[in-house]
Amino acid sequence: WKDCGGELEEGQLAEDDERLFRMGDLDWEEKTPTYQVVVRNDNNQDDVVVDMDQVLNIVNQKNDAADAAVIVDARSAGRFVGTAPEPRPGLRGGHMPGALNVPFTDLLDADDKTKFKPMNEVRDIFIKAGILPISDDDDEASSRRKVVCSCGSGVTAAALAIGLEECGLRNKEDITIFDGSWIEWGSSDSTPIISD
Repeated sequence: WKDCGGELEEGQLAEDDERLFRMGDLDWEEKTPTYQVVVRNDNNQDDVVVDMDQVLNIVNQKNDAADAAVIVDARSAGRFVGTAPEPRPGLRGGHMPGALNVPFTDLLDADDKTKFKPMNEVRDIFIKAGILPISDDDDEASSRRKVVCSCGSGVTAAALAIGLEECGLRNKEDITIFDGSWIEWGSSDSTPIISD
């Protein structure tokens, strides 16, 4: 930083300085839910993680109508449309053809980023983005029952997956995560990308 001409501040922060961050102030023990780890080994169950080939099939609409899915991307709107730079060098900007954008930060409570907004608001955010409710007797919508969650690296896609299930729009069996996400898709020269 100094070699590049950056300025340095010296001294000690006051105890009430807003730049001072203490994990203890967040009361994580009270706010962090506990989850049970579940390992799915039953070959009759769908995978919870999808790979590049599976996502390419969805984008290229090579699946049967019953297996088709919608892709939802958790990255910021600017990264999704390709107007904001990607934080990782060498990645192209934009999004997968047909993907919807729900920035994961839109699902979080403005006053406490460790919590989701109320589930009725989360549900409305997904519906506004294009992920419609499905009833079991709705044949037309069944082709869009499955949702593939993607993001920059495969991590914040999990927030979308949890939000979709918790707000009641999808069952966990209908939700998968593309763990390669944009790192894999955006770094490949052979994947189709749309930028606005």
